[in-house]
Amino acid sequence: MANGLGLDRCQFDCTRGTGPLVSDCMYPDNRRRHRHQQDRHEPASAQSSTRPPQPSGLAQRHGIEPFALFCAYHLGITEDGGYRFQNIHQVAKRFGTNAAVIRQLLAEFEMDSDTVVHSAFDMAGAQVDIMLAPEGINRTEVARDLFTQFRAAPRRSRNWAKELEEDARENERTFGPTRR
Repeated sequence: MANGLGLDRCQFDCTRGTGPLVSDCMYPDNRRRHRHQQDRHEPASAQSSTRPPQPSGLAQRHGIEPFALFCAYHLGITEDGGYRFQNIHQVAKRFGTNAAVIRQLLAEFEMDSDTVVHSAFDMAGAQVDIMLAPEGINRTEVARDLFTQFRAAPRRSRNWAKELEEDARENERTFGPTRR
């Protein structure tokens, strides 16, 4: 019930009208399950490493908390709680620093692009959840749950060839045979 409407996550997605495209419903353990990611993730027991957000000296000097950086950089949540895509330079300006500091902090907080790509967390789905949050929904509160899920998500190695092959098969089922 992180959305302020008394709806669970699945009902929230379905009431936005994005349920069939964005979410198939919830796993029993409350993780989102998206159609394009069925059976791709290793079980949570395969690799479980929670990443505790520990502020570094650099983060303390600049007054940047891991959650605030996650919201701004990865989810596009603005200072006033709205949504707007923000590149690294815009995020740096918001925090009164430069892009190099933001890059360093993303790495220290294990929120850099390499960590995101090799995480079982569905960042694209989280971004859509924030982007399409209806009027009256507190994006920061929704982001708290997403941040917790991100931190708890296991790292996984990716088999890019297998993923491309699965995607090609799914595309063929959806759109028909490819024409060359």
